[in-house]
Amino acid sequence: MTRLLECALGETRIAVAPELGGALAWLRWRGHDILRPLDPAGEQRANLCGSYPLIPWSNRIANGCFTFNKVKHRVKRNFGDHPHSLHGNGWQTAWQVLHATELEIVLELHSPASESWPWPYRAEQRFRLFPDRLRIELTLFNNAEENVPVGLGFHPFFADAEHSEIRFVSSRVWLNDENSLPSKETDVPEPWCYHTFRPPIPGSVDNCFTGWQSPAEVRWPQKHIRVEIDSAATNAILFIPPRERNVVAIEPVTHINNAINLLPANDSEHAMKTLNPGASLTHWMELRMVSDE
Repeated sequence: MTRLLECALGETRIAVAPELGGALAWLRWRGHDILRPLDPAGEQRANLCGSYPLIPWSNRIANGCFTFNKVKHRVKRNFGDHPHSLHGNGWQTAWQVLHATELEIVLELHSPASESWPWPYRAEQRFRLFPDRLRIELTLFNNAEENVPVGLGFHPFFADAEHSEIRFVSSRVWLNDENSLPSKETDVPEPWCYHTFRPPIPGSVDNCFTGWQSPAEVRWPQKHIRVEIDSAATNAILFIPPRERNVVAIEPVTHINNAINLLPANDSEHAMKTLNPGASLTHWMELRMVSDE
């Protein structure tokens, strides 16, 4: 059985699964699942939890190949028969517990250079509870003796999409090609426009949006509650899977999909960042629960 560390403050409760990729197993408020909970009787994977960390890159690296500082690299394909490398390696690695109290859990990961990423790094993930919100901070420390590319993100799955409405505002979106890779940045088409609350359309979108204006919101009118998704990021993935999965993912990320092959590092707020030896990068997300009664 997966070990879970639980915290509670007021009406907010969380459970963290350190050995399951440092994932957030569930988040509940007033007894309602805000995020899709890990099924204790089902398959135990980070991407079946409520949320999981994306480190040292987010989303796809095309065919697991890229060039950095004129050196070609190949990273392990890590998602079954999927042709691309997805979401980094942190979500498929056990994390250690550095610190755990009733209000805060801090996890640590030491990742050596390997076939899943050519440079060593250390990571910390901090879960901090407040009466009406959860803040998660993800930090990568460069342990390599050279500059390295870095990207971070969070992959929360919001529960009960069937009875939800979402508000998600951004100025642009990357269209995907036949290989599910970004090919063109354009204005947001009307079917993907959620500038005002409306029900998510199942199976309609899995794209990276730029010029994202946080917070995004998910609300459940029948329960009279909503959650605000806040971050300093200006890029976010909106992923609405087919109806049977009954979730919506709104993922704050520091770079666009396949950025390492599309944009020079540090080129813009859409690109991966370059870290000097010993330097660090921190990314955060806050989930704030609100009553609509």
